[in-house]
Amino acid sequence: MTRFFSSAGYRWFLLCCAYIVIAAAVMNGFYTKWRLNDGHPSLGLSYLVEGTGHRPYVYRQFVPALANGIQAMLPQATVARVSERLTEPRRVNSRSGLAMRFPGSEAMMPAVTLRYHLVYYLTFFALLASLFVMRRVCLQAGADAVAATAAPAVLALLVPFFLTEGGYFYDFVELMFMMIAVLLAMNASHRTPLRLLALLVVAGLATWNKEAFFFFTPALYPLLRRNLPRVPAAALVAGLLVVCGCVYLALRIRFAGNPGSTVDYQLLDNLRFYVDPGNWVRTESTYGVLLPRGFGIVTILAFVGLAINGWGRLPQALRQHAWVALAINMPLFVLFCSPGELRNLSMLYPSLLCLTALSLSKWLALPASASPANAVQAS
Repeated sequence: MTRFFSSAGYRWFLLCCAYIVIAAAVMNGFYTKWRLNDGHPSLGLSYLVEGTGHRPYVYRQFVPALANGIQAMLPQATVARVSERLTEPRRVNSRSGLAMRFPGSEAMMPAVTLRYHLVYYLTFFALLASLFVMRRVCLQAGADAVAATAAPAVLALLVPFFLTEGGYFYDFVELMFMMIAVLLAMNASHRTPLRLLALLVVAGLATWNKEAFFFFTPALYPLLRRNLPRVPAAALVAGLLVVCGCVYLALRIRFAGNPGSTVDYQLLDNLRFYVDPGNWVRTESTYGVLLPRGFGIVTILAFVGLAINGWGRLPQALRQHAWVALAINMPLFVLFCSPGELRNLSMLYPSLLCLTALSLSKWLALPASASPANAVQAS
């Protein structure tokens, strides 16, 4: 019995349980804050699955397309029966329903309810998968096992704080695809052609989920250079851009007649926002508690500390990746993103993850005599 509870298999069982709880908590924090934009005429889920949403939101079709495909494979009688069960009025006040305490939820619309639930749980499983991928990325970055296990949970729990002006299910799928792409790029070589092919496939799917992945692909070049010569690495990045561009072009053609626009120019709004000192200390309710907003002095202070403690331990390839991602993401953030919307700095998620893991490794390695508890006892 002792041997079983000490085995690697049992430790993986506990890790799975822990990550499932973390993913569930994050989904609840996101969903109670934003739901699936129920009822919003531009980007509500009912409009996205029907393909009638506004641009650019309607371009984010990966998960809606999966939900549509799954429903299409089921017999109509099964869809009708399940939809009727999911829209029972008593589910509004039931802990088993997504519409709990929210009668206006699109989860209660018979025509949408099954796809609504499919999108919700597909998003949950994408977030759960991203935790395991992030753990592998942290280990590859040089973090110890404890820090590599904790850092993904920390980053995932922070994501709802980053969803300030809007929160969208595809943000979590984007997190998964970015981490998979980073992990594949770090280990890609001439000896692993399947990884190279997988990276191309991931790029296409990630762009189908969110077109911003097109701009993220150049940041993979420093990671590819770990095991690939300059020309093959550059050629692979060019191939990734072609794949992303083709997918994005197909989406633009498909939804060319939808209302909306490709991007919104936000430079002046951003300048006004960031020069206002009050915007650096605002609060909002996240996880049901009034706390500092995602963008603010508290967040900046935390990120600076992680950078100072983790940067020196970050491998050279990941440092270069961070600089390239920053050089690409910051101009896009200032020009086209809503003020204070940290979710739009998502290209920096892999760098934040690795800095968090390496900072934790550093702090966990401090001698016992340097710990705050011992310092208090000594005084």
